[in-house]
Amino acid sequence: MKELSGRKLAAEIKESLIKEVENLKNETSAAPHLIVLQYGEDAASKAYASRIEKNCKAIGIEFEYQQLINQPEKFKALLKKANKDTKITSIMVQQPLPAELKDSLEMINPQKDLEGITSASLGKLFVGLETLNPATAEACMEILNYYDIPIKGQRAVVVGRSNIVGKPVSILLQQKHATVTMCHSRTRDLEWELKNADIVVAAVGKAEMIKGEMLDKNSVVIDVGTNFIDGKLLGDVDFDSAAKKVKALTPVPGGVGTVTNQVLMRNIVKSFKNLHRIK
Repeated sequence: MKELSGRKLAAEIKESLIKEVENLKNETSAAPHLIVLQYGEDAASKAYASRIEKNCKAIGIEFEYQQLINQPEKFKALLKKANKDTKITSIMVQQPLPAELKDSLEMINPQKDLEGITSASLGKLFVGLETLNPATAEACMEILNYYDIPIKGQRAVVVGRSNIVGKPVSILLQQKHATVTMCHSRTRDLEWELKNADIVVAAVGKAEMIKGEMLDKNSVVIDVGTNFIDGKLLGDVDFDSAAKKVKALTPVPGGVGTVTNQVLMRNIVKSFKNLHRIK
């Protein structure tokens, strides 16, 4: 079994971005600038924002964080202000959001939509236009490309249909000419689908749900899962049993998530370049 580690790939993306941001600063006398808006006191969201801040500082990206509690109208006002502020070039709205703020995601300026989650961004992805793609979906494709995994003509099975991973990665795979099947909680025979797949993308959000015996010996498995169980990070795939069966597999941690962190940084740089009309 070949382990598809994301660490070297992530390091290469990071090194390239550090040089690019330095050049952009020299060229424009400005820097990519991210604002992260959080509503409520979700600890995991706050920890995630801290990791993003660390990554931004390592590359030279300016970082700003705003947290509001029990002030929905002020939160929307902050978002509107960030949309108009020319200094801010990327916006991230942390989830989960309460019901009264669900529509705020659609308020994000698509040009600053770091995570590619607005309907405008997803619509462009769907029809094949240039846009900021959801970082995790893009990271899956980066790993397949980095390890020269054939996609054209291959049968790919995506387990999970979220708007930030499952659906976008299915579209990206189709754009590379894979034949894609999307599976979910109502799929009639998941094991049959998995055993007939050349490429499996596991993005269901359930720890170690996919076992080695459910997979084919020639399959390549991309595990997107990030499930914290008793303080341990686990994927959606049971790594130990799958590693004895499949041809190639991403580890958790050290796989998709590691690459996603740097693809997110790359999206910040792309947003800056688009707003400054830099090719």
